[in-house]
Amino acid sequence: MRIEPSTQHGRLVWASWLAVRLAVVGSLAGCPGQLDDKAEFDAYAEAHGDAGAPAGMNVAGSSPGAAGTMSAGACGDVVARIFTPSCGGTGCHSAVAPQQDLDLVSPGVAARVVGVSAKQCVQVLADPANPEQSLLYQKLAVKPPCGAQMPLARPALSSADVACVLGWIAAQ
Repeated sequence: MRIEPSTQHGRLVWASWLAVRLAVVGSLAGCPGQLDDKAEFDAYAEAHGDAGAPAGMNVAGSSPGAAGTMSAGACGDVVARIFTPSCGGTGCHSAVAPQQDLDLVSPGVAARVVGVSAKQCVQVLADPANPEQSLLYQKLAVKPPCGAQMPLARPALSSADVACVLGWIAAQ
């Protein structure tokens, strides 16, 4: 529908329409998937290949059980680099009203998840003795054993990051 701003009423309708459009565009500015530093992303992708993992490395695909683990050095601080932005960045698993009482951001994450049973799924959140059976790892698969794939309503983690989560669980 084309609105002609030739009358006072038309201008008011047009201005309202424009304000709504600008508000929608403005609200999308912080959506997941935007890059803060494209050059850093390109350098990382070039160094790690298209999948984001070193060549020849066995990393998680779309299902649990197919993963290798990455070394702590390759993954860095998993809580700060993966959990905080992907799990807590939207407020879902942060200290403020954490979903399922699961805070993956505040200091002491390992103490809150290792050997701890999940609230709704009948599984341990993180089991270092059997990391591939850990719910934190399995929820990253396309079809987890219960509930939805995480992060919810955000892009899935790369296979390299999934492997890092698996390695983090195994190292606890």
